[in-house]
Parts: sequence; C-alpha cells; structure tokens
Amino acid sequence: MRNIVKAALFAVTASVATLVFAKATAPEETAGLDAELYYNHALGSQIAPMEGYALRGRKIIVEPGGGTAEHSHADRPGIVYVLEGTLDEHRGDVKRVVVPGDTWVEDADTVHWIQNTSDKPAAILAFDLVQDE
Repeated sequence: MRNIVKAALFAVTASVATLVFAKATAPEETAGLDAELYYNHALGSQIAPMEGYALRGRKIIVEPGGGTAEHSHADRPGIVYVLEGTLDEHRGDVKRVVVPGDTWVEDADTVHWIQNTSDKPAAILAFDLVQDE
C-alpha cells in the first residue's frame, strides 16, 4: 500500500511540475491583431541625424487567442502601454502577465512574443521608432 501511495504522489508531483515548468511555445504567425495607425511622424526635418526615421504610434487590439510570432526589436525600439485586458508577454523562458496601466520597453536586446489567453480583447498603445517609408 505504501508503494502505491508513493507512486501516486510521484505521479501527481511530476504532473504539476510539468504544468508549472512547461515552456510556452510562440505561435508560428501573428494573428488576431487589429492595428490602427494614429500617426507616423517623420523625424528628419526636426533632427538631422534622424533622417529616414519616423516615430509611429498605434493602437493595437489583440483578440482572444490572438498574438504575435516571436520577433526582435533590434532595429525598431519602442514602448508599449496596456489600455485594457490582459496579455502574456514572453521573453525567452520568462512569461509576464500584463494588465491595464502596465508598460514595457522594447530595446535592441528584446526578442519576445505576446498572446491573449483571456476571453476578452486586450488593447495596447505601441510607440516605436521605424524606418520612414
């Protein structure tokens, strides 16, 4: 009987550990996002070394189940502000749940992906420095 109890406890412990430590997998493609461009402001006329770059501001709605594929910000630094809903932001093995009022920085070292695992849309404001088109 004692061996059965030990085996059952081991099985439960292993199952819980698998759930807790299982690495989430980034989606292959970005889906379930609706981006509204607020502005795309060319910077070269105001700051000569910034010729060819623009400051972009967007409101992005992430539908339930939607998210981004893993991507880098090496050439596109930015700042994000969460307006509504909840999102999971993943950087490597670290997952952070973000809620309204939270922010994050996307610098040259940022490689991440986001996912809306809730049953309600989430909205963010994303401001980034992009090459002017």
